[in-house]
Amino acid sequence: MIISSKQFERVLVSLFFLILIVPNHAEADQNKDCLELAKSLKVALSDSNLEEARRNYESIWREPGCDEQFKNRVARSVALLHVLLAQRAIEAGASANSQQGILRQGLGYARAWQLLAMLGDITHDRADFDQATVYYQEALKVIDDPIDTPKPPLEAEIERIFQRAVQSRMLATSYPQTPRSRSGSPSGLAAHSIRGYKITRVPIPVTFHTGSAEFTDKGLRAVDDMSEYLKIQNSEKITIVGHTDPRGEEQYNFELSRKRVEAVERFLRDRGFAGDINLVAKGESERFPVDDQSAFTQAQRWQLDRRVELVR
Repeated sequence: MIISSKQFERVLVSLFFLILIVPNHAEADQNKDCLELAKSLKVALSDSNLEEARRNYESIWREPGCDEQFKNRVARSVALLHVLLAQRAIEAGASANSQQGILRQGLGYARAWQLLAMLGDITHDRADFDQATVYYQEALKVIDDPIDTPKPPLEAEIERIFQRAVQSRMLATSYPQTPRSRSGSPSGLAAHSIRGYKITRVPIPVTFHTGSAEFTDKGLRAVDDMSEYLKIQNSEKITIVGHTDPRGEEQYNFELSRKRVEAVERFLRDRGFAGDINLVAKGESERFPVDDQSAFTQAQRWQLDRRVELVR
């Protein structure tokens, strides 16, 4: 899924809300030229004229009568126009992959969450899970920043992006580092909440060598990253849940998941985590929930099953 009709309408609303807000200066004389440029930009955006919108953006950015807050709103407006044009092209029959160029150009104006989520969807659907994880996590970070996103999307859309980010990170070949917010706190999939969307359980790709409790390189990076953000967030109590894929005997898988969560606990303690840790071994009893099993290969479904979950 690239973007639904309802999401598309919300992008339109966001776009026109931004361009209707004029620059704010005490003296009218100071922003007279800026007001004229803003009117021209409004026309260009209303007509979906990307080249004219870009020219107006450049003029506004050079105009000393336009304040920084207004310039940032203009940048987001022009960035969102790239989303609208890409969506219209897809609705007209163009492939989603063919729209990556215009979407990446939009990022040069502002890293709007709509752009990032759409690029995440495109890369996820072509199984480039490493890049999809980066796009989705940055989208979540931008959504959580009230400066970058004054009006957040609906909670259902935040949840959709979050779950796609989880899937992508689980299936990525390497472990992408957790992004940091403007203040330096852990963001993306490490956040406690995102604009009202509460996060209590997160699957983490703490992977192990086959049949053992020895971390793979990806698993080691994942558990090391987890230890870092748990310390930053001063987490007092966590639960670590271990899961295996369904191959092998049920009792063997249960014991294997127990050994693996114990390995995670040892690592966290060695790295200085002082909070309470509750361990839960699930073995193969709980498969990773996916809406469409046919969207993944058998190997990918097993990869999703093999996970550690952080509950807090």
